[in-house]
Amino acid sequence: MGAVEQRPVRGDRALLLRQLGELAVRGFPGTILPNPLVRELGVLARQSELGAPLVEELAADIFMDAFGPKFLVAAGIAGELLGGSVYERYYGIDYAAVRELAIAEAGGSAGRPEKAGSVTARTSPGFMRLCAERAASASSAPAGSSGVSRGFGVAANGKVIEQSQILTTHNLATLVHRVGIAPEPGWAEPARRAFGTVCRLTARVHHTARPYSTIKDAAYAWRQSVFHLSLCTPAEQRGVLADLGAEAARQPAHVAARLAPALAGLRLVVEGGAFEPDGTADGGRARRLLGWTTDGHWLAADPTAVERKGS
Repeated sequence: MGAVEQRPVRGDRALLLRQLGELAVRGFPGTILPNPLVRELGVLARQSELGAPLVEELAADIFMDAFGPKFLVAAGIAGELLGGSVYERYYGIDYAAVRELAIAEAGGSAGRPEKAGSVTARTSPGFMRLCAERAASASSAPAGSSGVSRGFGVAANGKVIEQSQILTTHNLATLVHRVGIAPEPGWAEPARRAFGTVCRLTARVHHTARPYSTIKDAAYAWRQSVFHLSLCTPAEQRGVLADLGAEAARQPAHVAARLAPALAGLRLVVEGGAFEPDGTADGGRARRLLGWTTDGHWLAADPTAVERKGS
């Protein structure tokens, strides 16, 4: 009788998890899930036994150079959903390699007795190494700067954490692929609305003495938009791209100018192109938009200053 009673309970928890996940994504398509909500959804995920690992946003100022094993599991789930997608190609991910890493770590831990208090039993060294390598090669330096990345401090930690969020999609792939969320009326509208968040945040960068926190949030919203776009059909993707371009054109000139490289980069990938290893293309006119930086940020540069110099 106990097992019979448990099945409806798991089903109820799974339904509630799916409803709350859809509500969050539909209501705030350009915002990552906040940690309190992640924890509550995580409880439902465990109770529903869906194999849906949900990961928290880690704090850059106290980051200890380690990720729990569930981060790699979540990245593997993202690979199952997004292999070959616009998202994988835009962020330069090799999800096949991520899956191989997950298999290797799972096999290694299965064949190795866990020691009490062992750090490796509670962390994923391979995932940490992958994120650190990707962070070291990522640069958001403005055009004309050296692009030399300084590898210490909070911002350096932030770059590593951001790469973990890129690889895992920070819970979006898990909610879609394991929980089964499917916001109505589809994924095109969340992609557009997330880009609206990008525009609003980018507008705040103008003439701001400390723009980097806002740039980070804009890049996170941009990542959400790219994810939503990746779940659209090719025809829908072309339509959304046109809509994003039109929305950018309606913004103040400094917003449109700042976002032009990001839109050019996304258009390039949707059309089958790829970035150079430094995350640029077309002589720097197309760029991959990331948030955290240790070497300045091209989104912070004032495009109106160039116009004033030329006038």
